[in-house]
Amino acid sequence: MASLLLVEDDKTVRETLALNLRAEGYQVETAVDGEQGLRLGRELNLDLVVLDVMLPKLDGLTVCRLLRKESDVPIILLTARGTET
Repeated sequence: MASLLLVEDDKTVRETLALNLRAEGYQVETAVDGEQGLRLGRELNLDLVVLDVMLPKLDGLTVCRLLRKESDVPIILLTARGTET
């Protein structure tokens, strides 16, 4: 079973994604902010990290950069921005 970390601060989005990923057979760990996500990303043996860009405490791009220095785990970045930049 593939193990993934879902880092998402929005409770509804986090719970919905986790529920659907578990239904597809993934083992899902969750984090609610960038600091927790970075800690779990370092501690757990993961097959994938799903990471929100806009996170409290430590933004998702910073978490991505820090994890990438230490690991080659695949990372998918999510964003819910309402406009194109």
